[in-house]
Amino acid sequence: LSIGEKIKEFEDAFAVFVGAKHAVAVNSGTSGLHLAVIAARIKDGDEVITPSFSFIASAISILYEGGKPVFVDIDPLTGNIDPAKIGAAITERTRAIMPVHAFGQPTDMDAVLDIARRNNLYAIEDACEAVGAHYKGQLVGTMGDAAVFAFCPNKQMTTGEGGMIV
Repeated sequence: LSIGEKIKEFEDAFAVFVGAKHAVAVNSGTSGLHLAVIAARIKDGDEVITPSFSFIASAISILYEGGKPVFVDIDPLTGNIDPAKIGAAITERTRAIMPVHAFGQPTDMDAVLDIARRNNLYAIEDACEAVGAHYKGQLVGTMGDAAVFAFCPNKQMTTGEGGMIV
């Protein structure tokens, strides 16, 4: 279940499903977020903006590399990061924004990506709770620089455990 041809088939099928160029299976969404943070070269003292409302994995994936999670308040209607509040949180140490698509509700990715691009920041989508969710006709997890999905039993799609980086 965790290595071999079936996992390769799953990775390939998942990449096609979400419309991503690549998909790599991992043991959990938390591990996937950690690897995405490593790929973004987050290190000691670097800041990553993320919503104040999320599962602990969003913050600890940043802390694992010595980064500092900078929490931004959420939009009370969506439960997702409020893009209007991101700008005030950006400092010279900010390296990335990690929006979370809470409970399958897509984040306003147009606004998040605009802020990320204008400030030369990575965008790492925490799509762990959003398999199959759409934002303006596009599946979430394909707009940022990287995205992570999770498949533990409380998610929209489960494999028992595991995650996928796209």
